[in-house]
Order: sequence, then structure tokens, then C-alpha cells
Amino acid sequence: MELRPDLDGLVRRNTHLNAGGEDTELRRARRHRKLVRVTRGVYRPVEPDESTRDPDFDETYRELVVAVAGRTTQRVVSHSSAAALHGLNQHSPDQRRVHFYVKSGGRRGRDVFLHEAALTASDVTVVDGVLLTKLALTACDIARQGNFAQAVVVLDHALRLGVTRAELRSIATRFAGTKGVGNLRQALDVADANSESVGESVSRALMIEWCEIPAPVLQAEYRDEHGKLIARVDFDWDGKVIGEFDGKVKYQRNRRPGESASDVVIREKVREDRLRDEGLTVVRWVWDDFTRPQVLRTRIRKALARAGVI
Repeated sequence: MELRPDLDGLVRRNTHLNAGGEDTELRRARRHRKLVRVTRGVYRPVEPDESTRDPDFDETYRELVVAVAGRTTQRVVSHSSAAALHGLNQHSPDQRRVHFYVKSGGRRGRDVFLHEAALTASDVTVVDGVLLTKLALTACDIARQGNFAQAVVVLDHALRLGVTRAELRSIATRFAGTKGVGNLRQALDVADANSESVGESVSRALMIEWCEIPAPVLQAEYRDEHGKLIARVDFDWDGKVIGEFDGKVKYQRNRRPGESASDVVIREKVREDRLRDEGLTVVRWVWDDFTRPQVLRTRIRKALARAGVI
């Protein structure tokens, strides 16, 4: 029997059996890698080329949220789970469980995290048939629950997606006196919609805490004498030093049709050489550098000092 996904794109065992299907068909589809298990009794059809899946978005967790949320209408998806449905950037999110708001009976289980709160109709929306917290509240919840870098990441992206600073400040006022609201307010003061990736936002969060590092200009453009664009850079200090965060997502995003990964790397090298030809100092870092923040801090500080920025 043909395996037919539900409207959300997932194959459910109960639906399949009720339509006259058999468990052996599901097992065979998994064995032949046509289905991937999302959670108990719920499966995702495997795409012809899994490499086409967006590298900056955890689709598997999103599918888990949709599957678990479909079991109940008494809960509102929240926190990192709501962020996954909104497509909101997160840094090291909790994806071990599906998060919900409930009116009473908050608890932390193996598969779900129930947060107790009284929500209003204006707090919730529907995405892909799932009831969840609106984007602004979702961002503020994550900022209250996480550390400073996590808060900066989610608030930067919320602003980029169209949430206003006034909306976020209103929610912060509503949560006055609650745990984590100080972190939310601190991050909101520096949140910037010009930050274009998780890595850039984490970089900014670190720089803000390094008092000797001045705030850079984001997404500065450099052009040649003919006005042709040479590069648009992540961080710029006084037109003398450039900072670039190199993440996998950036290279995926900048990859042109027909280009290989090595083509992108070569093109990026040519771009950097042109910037250096303009007399600019270029400092690059990757995810691993965040595990040694003081080393990165020293590299940036020395580059700024050599260029006379500090």
C-alpha cells in the first residue's frame, strides 16, 4: 500500500493502519531508507537529495515539534520549539524536548517541558496548523531562559524578521521581576537587525563583553575606484580592520548555481585579497574559535592596535 503523508508532510502509523496499511510496509520503508523516524509512530519521507535541506535550519526537530504538538490541543508550543516553527535563529537550543505552555501543571519530562503560564489570545498564533506563541513572545522567552549570547542571537533575528523593539520592550515590562528578565533587557539594548547569522550575533555578544573592543559597523560595503562592489563585510572598524565570521551556512548561502564548495572558497580568497590590496587588515574566525574566546579576543585587539583603531 502507498504511504501517504498527512497534510503536514509526515507519515503517521495510526493513519496508515486505519487506511488498511500494515506495519510491515512501514518497516520496509524504513529499511530501504524511504522513511526516517521522527518520534513514536511518526515518520518523515526521505527527500531524493537530503543535501538540499537548509543547513541553517534543523528540519528534523521541527518535524518532531509538529508531531508531538499534534497529540494535544490543550497546550501551546513555546520557547525553542516555537522558534523552530517560526524559523527563528537560535544558539545551542534545547532540542531534547518539545516545549509547551500550559495553564497549570508545569513539569519537565523526558520528551516534553511544560511551562506554566496564563496566556492571552494576543500571545498565540498558528503556524502549519500548530498553536504556538507569537514571534515576539517566543524570542523574549528564549532570551529570559538563556545566556547573553543566546539572547542576542534570538533578538537580533526577531528584529530582522520584522518584530519591533517596542513590542519586545513591552513584553520585557510585562515580565518585570521574573527570572531572566535582566538578561532579556541587556540583550535588547544591543540587539541589531543588521546581524545576519547566528555566528555574527554570537561574535557581537562576545565583543560587547570585551570592554576594550569598540563596537564595529555591521555589513559595511567596500567599492573600487569605479564604484564596483568589492565586498560587504560582517564587521568593520574605522575602515581599517575587517572582521569576518566564517560559518558553513555562509558558504552554503553564497554558493552560486553550478559552483562547488571549493569554487566558493577560491572566490572568497580572491575577495579577501582585494580587501587587503585596499590596505585593510582582515581577521577571520570560525565556530571553534568560540571555544577559546580569550584567544580570539587577543587576535582582534592586536589587529585593532596595529591599525591604530585603539
